[in-house]
Amino acid sequence: MYKNGRKFYTEYFVIFFLPDSEFKTAVVVSKKISKKAVIRNKIKRRLRHISREMLKTGRYVIVIKKDVSNIEFEKLKNDFKKIVNKTG
Repeated sequence: MYKNGRKFYTEYFVIFFLPDSEFKTAVVVSKKISKKAVIRNKIKRRLRHISREMLKTGRYVIVIKKDVSNIEFEKLKNDFKKIVNKTG
């Protein structure tokens, strides 16, 4: 995935993409973002929801670069749209 896949960067995420016939997503939030599991899980839930709405078939790994727990949902969605437009 990391060697053969394509990478896309935005202000908040790095997304690794590998073409495939089925849809699979993984969201990675490190302890550097937040020490609290509740906050990390909140971020994962929000991004899984956005990815189900916007992404097509393929394998995706979404890595969070900054703490996005306090950012509005619409702002996250717009940032994610930038990546979706790049992936095609």
